[in-house]
Amino acid sequence: MTTVLLHTGQTAPKLEPRQPEVRVVRGGKHGLNRARQFASVALHVIAVALLLGMIFSVVHSQARITELNGQINDTRTDLTAAQSEYDYLSTKMSDITSRASLQDVAEGQLGLVKADQSQITYIQLEEQSIIEKTGSDASRFLAGIRTAALNLLDSFNP
Repeated sequence: MTTVLLHTGQTAPKLEPRQPEVRVVRGGKHGLNRARQFASVALHVIAVALLLGMIFSVVHSQARITELNGQINDTRTDLTAAQSEYDYLSTKMSDITSRASLQDVAEGQLGLVKADQSQITYIQLEEQSIIEKTGSDASRFLAGIRTAALNLLDSFNP
């Protein structure tokens, strides 16, 4: 370092190298701050969307469960009514088909009576016996036509 004398006889003040003017500003990297801000907003939007989606799905499933429970209750009511009707009809059928009931209907409404052993006659036929029923001329004529028609139909079948 050299000392400079001024014409007044004093030495010149020492000059320090000049410092650049620097201003400190928070968030100095402006582009990076915007990206972080956008990422933060996007993250919040995604979180809110997920939360709303979960809330919607829970509400929807509860509504569906309530609807299905109503259908189950309706079906149980229908099943109970069908079982009751089945029991009623089974009892009614048992009453109708019971031997005592049939006998009451046969005797009371139809006027039938039980056959007595003395009313039954057994006939013993020979081994080669043929029973032929004689009838009116009209019934024999119709039987002949019937036989002829059946023979004609049989001739058409190979």
